[in-house]
Amino acid sequence: MNAPARPNPQADDRPRAATPEHCPQRPYFDAEAGTWVLSRYGDVQAAFYEVNLCPVSSHSEGQVTAKTRALLARTRSQTLAAMPAAKVAEWESEFAPLAHTMASALPASRLVDVCGEFARPWSLALAVRVTGADPKDVERLLALAARVSMATADPENTDRASSEAADAELNTELKSDAQPMAGPAFVALSQTLPALLANAWFLLLGQPAELERLRENRDLLPHAVEELLRMGGVAHVLHRRAISDVQLGDLEIKAGQRVRLLLDSVHRDPVHFPEPDRLDISRRASSQFALGAGSHSCAAAALLRMAVGAATAAFVEHFTATDCATPVEWHGGSGFRWPAPLYAQRRAR
Repeated sequence: MNAPARPNPQADDRPRAATPEHCPQRPYFDAEAGTWVLSRYGDVQAAFYEVNLCPVSSHSEGQVTAKTRALLARTRSQTLAAMPAAKVAEWESEFAPLAHTMASALPASRLVDVCGEFARPWSLALAVRVTGADPKDVERLLALAARVSMATADPENTDRASSEAADAELNTELKSDAQPMAGPAFVALSQTLPALLANAWFLLLGQPAELERLRENRDLLPHAVEELLRMGGVAHVLHRRAISDVQLGDLEIKAGQRVRLLLDSVHRDPVHFPEPDRLDISRRASSQFALGAGSHSCAAAALLRMAVGAATAAFVEHFTATDCATPVEWHGGSGFRWPAPLYAQRRAR
């Protein structure tokens, strides 16, 4: 059977390749792109906590209006209210056992595509539960979510009008008072989460010693989740626009100017992460930015951390690395990418 070789996270095809252009450096202004570029940990951390730097998309034009800022703040507050700690714990009590059930049902007689056969169906079940989607509409909703997700994963090669239409339809279909961001939540859980899990498991399969260490010591799981988010998080770049003049240390950003935050570089800044290219599931001082930070951080961060932890605990329990011959196939683009299929061997019980 043809399947990917044991992943090697020291190779250039890993989720985050340590190349010279990704090395942290002093902030500079990219005149051609018309944006400030920040890549050092301290600079990006300061930008995250600067309230006058507001999130924008990679292709947004013009100023960030007061109305837009108010809408973003209201939507964030509503999303946080819909996902309190008690609700996340309730979902965990339901979906952590389901992850083990689904993993243990997969065959031990052949290699298993842990992305397509485990991560995606489990993530979809969680998406349906969280958003309240009607199971009979799942296939249609999945097709819409895939179009929306690909616009983020591969923005240079995606029909933006098509993805925006899919986004609008998805939001209409999943409109809910109980879950104000049901459309984006469905996309994040059914599309982004399995890509994130594939990246995380790719890293673990490429480091069998770390995989075994996590299997033997489950107390390391919270630290492992942060480390896997650091090295395998899907976001490469985040964009901000200054709504007023901003002073970040010696850097003066004028109102209206754009700022690009290079997470690839930040997460491999040796000043903050000693031996940054080494996967260390017991790394303590992580403070990674895969889910953002400050007042504009991901409102579903607690849910996503729970999901990564629950699914990874089951993955570690039930699967092990395997030696095969063919290379990993990567999907996505400049926005984010993931390996699929991703093969592993069911462990003998």
